[in-house]
Amino acid sequence: MFRKHRVTSLLATLAFSALPSNLLALDVFVAPEGSDTAEGTHSSPLATLSAARDLLRASGQIGEEACSVILTAGTYRVSEPFTLSPLDSGTAAYPVVYRAESGAEVVLTGAQALKQDWEAWERGIYRTQLGSLPAIDQLIVNGRRQTLARYPNLGAGYVLAADQKHQGSKAGNAPYDGCTPDAWDASKAQEWADPTGAFMHGMHRGLWGSQHYRVLGKQANGELQYEGGWQNNRYQGAHLSYRMIENVFEELDAPGEWYHDIKHGWLYYMPAADVDMSTAAFEAVLQTKHLVNIYGDFQQPVAVMDIPNSGNGLKLTQVQTHVTTQPVQHIHFEGIQFKGTARTFMETKEPLLRSDWSIYRGGAVHLRGTEGIVIEGCTFEELGGNAVFVDGYNRGSIIRGNRFRDNGASDVNFVGSPAAVRDPAFSYGAPARPVDTIDTEIGPKSDEYPADCLVEDNLMTRCGRFEKQVAGVNLSMSSRITVRHNTISHTPRAAINVCDGTWGGHLIEWNDCFETVLETHDHGAFNGWGRDRIWHSTSPSGPTARDANGKPLISYYVEEYPDSPRWDAYQTSILRNNRMHCEHGWDIDLDDGCTNYEIYNNLCLYGGLKTREGYHRIVTNNIIVGRLGYTCNVPYPKPTYDVFERNIIWSPKVYSSSNPGLWGGTRNYNFVHNPQATKTVPAVALQKETFDDAGSLYGNAEFVAPEAGNFQVQDSSPALETGFENFPMGGFGVISPELKQLAGSPPITLPAKAASNTYRPKVAKKFMGGMVKALDTEAELTATGMHETIGVLLVEVPNESALAKYGFRSDDVVLLINRTATPGLNDFVRTMGRLNPGSHTAQVWRAQKMETLTFEK
Repeated sequence: MFRKHRVTSLLATLAFSALPSNLLALDVFVAPEGSDTAEGTHSSPLATLSAARDLLRASGQIGEEACSVILTAGTYRVSEPFTLSPLDSGTAAYPVVYRAESGAEVVLTGAQALKQDWEAWERGIYRTQLGSLPAIDQLIVNGRRQTLARYPNLGAGYVLAADQKHQGSKAGNAPYDGCTPDAWDASKAQEWADPTGAFMHGMHRGLWGSQHYRVLGKQANGELQYEGGWQNNRYQGAHLSYRMIENVFEELDAPGEWYHDIKHGWLYYMPAADVDMSTAAFEAVLQTKHLVNIYGDFQQPVAVMDIPNSGNGLKLTQVQTHVTTQPVQHIHFEGIQFKGTARTFMETKEPLLRSDWSIYRGGAVHLRGTEGIVIEGCTFEELGGNAVFVDGYNRGSIIRGNRFRDNGASDVNFVGSPAAVRDPAFSYGAPARPVDTIDTEIGPKSDEYPADCLVEDNLMTRCGRFEKQVAGVNLSMSSRITVRHNTISHTPRAAINVCDGTWGGHLIEWNDCFETVLETHDHGAFNGWGRDRIWHSTSPSGPTARDANGKPLISYYVEEYPDSPRWDAYQTSILRNNRMHCEHGWDIDLDDGCTNYEIYNNLCLYGGLKTREGYHRIVTNNIIVGRLGYTCNVPYPKPTYDVFERNIIWSPKVYSSSNPGLWGGTRNYNFVHNPQATKTVPAVALQKETFDDAGSLYGNAEFVAPEAGNFQVQDSSPALETGFENFPMGGFGVISPELKQLAGSPPITLPAKAASNTYRPKVAKKFMGGMVKALDTEAELTATGMHETIGVLLVEVPNESALAKYGFRSDDVVLLINRTATPGLNDFVRTMGRLNPGSHTAQVWRAQKMETLTFEK
């Protein structure tokens, strides 16, 4: 499709002829103390990457022989990105390599060294005059990022005063390493002279990521004026309890904190305990967001897509949609440390289709319009935003053997162009196109998306230091991405996330993912969505959108076009041989609409496995240990062609589901493990619960050494009778020796209780012609999209019932009747029974949003 590029101009030929003969090998050296007028030899190095790039261009030999830019030891500071174009392309035989000299520590950073003259000020705080220096985004002292003055302080945990009450979902860890409900309150803001420019950080109301705001001013009563909140594509008000504010001068009160008074030019700093102010090295990250841009050539002018009323809360979001005309090819980066980019959370706006994500389309290394780019053996540490962003048309990108640590957003993103998507939609509530006008073509409209790329042998820890809707690896509008042998841990949300079904074909294997979903909720170590072309939302009893006769609207699409669920997810994605661990969600979570997956030979260590509504999910030969078992929730109409077979489950409950009998697939030949079982019998509890599982068994699976993480079964195991086959219990995660030494491993927590083989049906109460129960399980929580287990779930509301005449529907969660809370079943029954004749109101959670009903008694 693209023409191969070569530099053959007369100017380049003349420039090359003027080069010293010792450069003919095309090893160009760069050193921090070099000069851009030097020769580029080891003894006479250049000073900048740009000069080295230009020298290679002038040579005319790029792609004709091996070309390397070799960086000697030291720190290279940039105030604008180093940019490569098709002029800099190598070939498969002779790629252009930018690398650290062997054994050298090379840092490429956007942080600028500060020349300062500190003076003691007051309260243990020092200050220095910086004049008209632009706003400092991050302060680095002796190579470590310091803390912008904040409330509550870093490490404070979840601060809840005696007169405060927690409201909303609960996270496993305190978000932002310290939060409190009153962080933004007017009463607190009264303590601040002028908080303009402060940043308010809060969690999403449902703990589905984070939302961030910039303070624009303060009213006389202390109320803050602000903008923001667009960082989540399921825009709601911020969480009422998990809040933090930073960049407030009066909150400079803890060692390691700093504040830059731009108006008067002062930088204030309270030294950390181990900082000697007389010898410390100070650096400032200003507004450099990218360090390296590798950009192809594009059609001009670049088109702009207008996205009105997406899920991010903005009336209009505009996204550039590049069309590559000539890619950059075959460039490698090796052995370089990338540091010091600015935070981008206020620019995280672009909705990724109907997923929960908004994105900032960029990173420390940004690829757009490339082929054969390799990033290997590098380090990405304490960056303000994304580390690597692979954007639009990219083929054959390899990200291998790198270390990612403490970055502000995601470590690796692969994101295609929304212009390549057929009938794209950009909010959870956006309807599918009508069945008679929908685009019925399979796959993408163009090739402006990443494909055939590899993420392998990377160690990723503590991403999302600033933003919380992040992942170690995130995929959206991409195809055939292999994510293999990575260790990803201590993440606020997923370790690996797939935003949509466009266009599948991914291979996720041999990864070790643990300590995940630490600051959020209702998610997984692996999380996927598939709110694609024909997707329709569901509730516990099935699809919410129905015609006047009660027929689900999605049935019209599937009946007319049986393979329509795979129009976008047209290639099967495979999850195999992974070890997954999540204590605050699911180990593997195939959420809304996920379609066309094969999931086998995975070890799920704590949170279980979930498949919400979708089609063609084949789940076989996995070991599922922990609290949730298998959550098969909120189904589409049968058949869905799902399969759950030959798995071993060790959990207090095998099927965690709002209504497992509605599930549209087949469940059979599974083995329910109870270490106390003395014999193997049919799994009668499952059979009575689901009218399925005819060949499933209950007994002792005879694991080899589960306490040590070896869940293979012995040769005498009755689980083998179901067709289950052992798979390796080693080889998860990184494989490079140096990375393996740094990588941790997941905790092993064995279930204290095993599932019973006695069927105990769910208890629902018959009331006013319907069936009702307290919403009290995590399966019901995720099925309804509720933020906490509270309220009364209306399991069944027949059309002729008194509940229906009042306006209630099946799957409603009732929270208030008039002004009386109904947190439990008895509260609801008692309140409804005491209503006097006249008008009344009810607040219900319906189709994942709050509604108020008015009814007459």
